[in-house]
Amino acid sequence: MKDYEKLELIEKVIKSKGISDYEIYLIESEIYEIEFRNAKVASERQVNDLDYFIRLLDQKDETSGMGIAKGNKLEENRISQMVDNCIKLSQINESSDYSFPSPQSYSEIQPNSNEVLKNPSIVIQKLTDKIKRKLSEFKKTTPTFGRIRIHIDHKFLNNSTGLNLDTKRSYFYLEFAIKAKQDKKLSEFWDVDYIRSFSDVKIEQRLDKWNKFALASINAVKPKSNNNAIVIFSPSLLKDALIPVIGFHASGKASYEEQSFFKRSEKVADSKIKIIDNGLLDGGLRTSPWDGEGNPQKRTVIINNGIFENRLYDQKYAILEKTQSTGNGIRTSNGTIENTVTNMEILPGKLSLNEIISNIKEGYLIQKCSWLNPDKYSGFFGTEIRNGNYIKDGALGTPIKGGNLSGNVLDMIKNCEYISKEREFSGNSYLPYIAFSKLNVSS
Repeated sequence: MKDYEKLELIEKVIKSKGISDYEIYLIESEIYEIEFRNAKVASERQVNDLDYFIRLLDQKDETSGMGIAKGNKLEENRISQMVDNCIKLSQINESSDYSFPSPQSYSEIQPNSNEVLKNPSIVIQKLTDKIKRKLSEFKKTTPTFGRIRIHIDHKFLNNSTGLNLDTKRSYFYLEFAIKAKQDKKLSEFWDVDYIRSFSDVKIEQRLDKWNKFALASINAVKPKSNNNAIVIFSPSLLKDALIPVIGFHASGKASYEEQSFFKRSEKVADSKIKIIDNGLLDGGLRTSPWDGEGNPQKRTVIINNGIFENRLYDQKYAILEKTQSTGNGIRTSNGTIENTVTNMEILPGKLSLNEIISNIKEGYLIQKCSWLNPDKYSGFFGTEIRNGNYIKDGALGTPIKGGNLSGNVLDMIKNCEYISKEREFSGNSYLPYIAFSKLNVSS
């Protein structure tokens, strides 16, 4: 069955029940995966999947009831049962006034790689060959597990206002564990990341870095305690800290529910910091012409020179606050919409990472922690250090692991000391290394 026929079948069933306000979101996925055991390929597989979500509205005077249902079978009777359940949910899930977006102008950006779309099997095989060659070079470490995947998602969004959208995106998933052993000492470095662009995979450089971290961990020690520490966050660690907290306090949801600590035109961060929500970022994991509801994604400056400038809105909170969506309605795996960041971007600073390190008399460079998971409202976090280095007299010193890094994200962004020239993609972020002061490191 062709794509448009699948959508027409679902739409036919919905209309047969007299429903006038509806949305169909359908996603077809191709997954190409290769799994490693040690340095050898253990399994290869290709999976094709299909999911679709239906959202139906039961409009009342000043409220809307919404029903949401997920399906993966396209038999007419199964769709009919799903729609019936969705109707019942829309009649009991009464909420604020809501309407589906209408057709608008969209960016022509394509969140995919032509090479990947054309020959995904060849691309993943080339990467596999590079991985095997690189792993064979490692003499002091042993790879224990690895996985590489290519995802190709074809997304469609139709609704009762006449919206008829489709786009393809491709991205990579990488996961590797590398073990190092010296005498009776044993260490392992395990990393996971999503990368949108083929050009940013850089698999050989990544493996070299992970191998280096595994070797460094053998002789790593617990960090010296310091309740007024300067800490350099790697881009991936920075992503884990900032996106949950900044994304929440910048959202229309937090504003409407009077939970946001950010007020427009007020200083919320150090003047060196400029944070952007960039739904059109070339190389961003969530880059797309349109968001999960069908509104155009945009480039929105959240914090400019430390001043909070703009909120991020999905359709619901844009209606509630009588404004326009900024394209920040992110579709979740269960079909609901989350009002949050598309891709977070922070503009680079003037110093290289090495220059930043040379300016620090005593501090820490932290590459990786356990699950950082800050509280999105208060900003507080505490996490175990997995990989880093002590900085002494402007130079990287002893490798560290263990101990605890803690602080508050909302305070942290006010205490920015340095921002690096270098930036790296990690998931839905493009961030520099940033040094913050007044953090707590305990052993």
